[in-house]
Amino acid sequence: MDLTSFAGPFLPEIVLLAGVLLVYLLDVLKLRSNELVGSIAVAATGFALLFVVADLGFTPFALLRTLPASSVDPTFSGGYPLYAFTSLGLVFQAIFLLATCLVSLASLSRPREERGAPIFYGLLLLATLGMLLVAVAADLIFLLLAIEVTSLATYLLVGYTRRDSRSLEAAMKMYIIGALSTTLSFFGASLLYGAYGTTNLYAIRAIGILNTGAGAGSYPVLVLLGYGFLIVGLAFKATLVPFHAWAVDVYDGAPTDVTAFLAGGSKKMGLFAFFLVLLAPILFVRTVASGSPFTTTQVALGPVLQITLAVLAVLTMTVGNVLALLQKEMKRMLAYSSISQAGYMLIGITVGTAPALAGATLQIFAHVFMKGGAFLLVAGVSAWGIGPLIDDWKGLGTRRPLAGVAFALMLLSMAGVPLTVGFVSKFVLFSAAVQAQGYFVWLAIAGLLNSALSVFYYARVLRVMFFEQAAPNPLPAGTVVGGSEPPILPAGGFGYGRAAAIGLVVIVIVAVGVYPQMVLGAVQSAAQHFVNFGA
Repeated sequence: MDLTSFAGPFLPEIVLLAGVLLVYLLDVLKLRSNELVGSIAVAATGFALLFVVADLGFTPFALLRTLPASSVDPTFSGGYPLYAFTSLGLVFQAIFLLATCLVSLASLSRPREERGAPIFYGLLLLATLGMLLVAVAADLIFLLLAIEVTSLATYLLVGYTRRDSRSLEAAMKMYIIGALSTTLSFFGASLLYGAYGTTNLYAIRAIGILNTGAGAGSYPVLVLLGYGFLIVGLAFKATLVPFHAWAVDVYDGAPTDVTAFLAGGSKKMGLFAFFLVLLAPILFVRTVASGSPFTTTQVALGPVLQITLAVLAVLTMTVGNVLALLQKEMKRMLAYSSISQAGYMLIGITVGTAPALAGATLQIFAHVFMKGGAFLLVAGVSAWGIGPLIDDWKGLGTRRPLAGVAFALMLLSMAGVPLTVGFVSKFVLFSAAVQAQGYFVWLAIAGLLNSALSVFYYARVLRVMFFEQAAPNPLPAGTVVGGSEPPILPAGGFGYGRAAAIGLVVIVIVAVGVYPQMVLGAVQSAAQHFVNFGA
């Protein structure tokens, strides 16, 4: 294989890496303007996104295609590679790039001479590069190393300001928990290698299809413990209950634009890792040798994993929503809400059918815009001098109607109100669970009940914004707390970049809610190919 044929399929990753190097080169040359380095980040993610969309087969971008159609969802006839290009992987690459593009675009409205801008944008691109590699991983070791690329960058992103003690505390918490989750994940991978003799995800799937055992029959303890450690390690990354406690403090302590990236981008990487690691045993690895490690009867590995994930899904949905109800601060309420949303997404891999995977993927796509957009708007509003409490938002909907309406649309979409992308994603996901029948119907019912529960705390925010009077003598709109920038930013006080990002979020929430087929068709096709891939 020559360099051109190897590098071509990785052109989106190369573009991001070039962006990282250029941003840091400008930093060395003392060209550190926020607009300059931010524009490079937006351009790099934009071009990478175009290449990914072209590889998904969208005709208007056919000239930009970097992958031949035969290289996407190939059939393996012999050896299994470290990486593989799948339709669903490309969909997730597009989701990751959209999240980064939104955060980069919104961050253009930050103060021009803010310290650390090159560090922020460089780490943002580097974290996204790791996420793109996760989306093409075909081997457990490759997958976990790619996750670490993103993890190391996000640890630094949380504390990049270096002057905020809360951010530094959040970064240290994330680092300690991240190190623990990495240790557990690699230990689980080593146990699976001992059982199967390989860490390749598609080789493990082939073993299940052929039902040859290939070590699994001889070492059931390793199989069960290996997947157990992997679930725990990845659950930290995906913020699943009971491995979620770190996330709220990190989301609250990190700069809000970084929080938007964590909730809208890197968290989705953990969920896609669940797709990669657990789909094969759920669908194909039907048995290991003993029902318990200490008997000679057989146990179905897939149902064991499904029951485990179902319990995690219900716990995550319920605990996240109940704790969100109790919060008085906006960021912490959104953080717990984000945790509960991960429970909905986990339903897709628990059910394990193509429609369920499509529903979970669409829910992840919707969450990038709903939750990421909400945190970006909170960052803009806090720059006006509005405090962290929900009660500090009193009267915002009447004083700043455009911001109030945009935030209301995001909250209504998260609650699953019709004619929003959140309703479409939940409808597809819960319908797939019902179609799968059995106890999966109860998963759908749990999801519906939790969606109804979430309406209470979203409605509370709407009541505060639109039906309660503002406190007397609020700080002037546009005030930058503790800063020296001009008090009024253009575009309604948000700045052009943040206003454009929030406007894009609102358009997607409404457009996909009204006409979901523009996204749903591609997602359903990708999910079907992913279920069949490597079979």
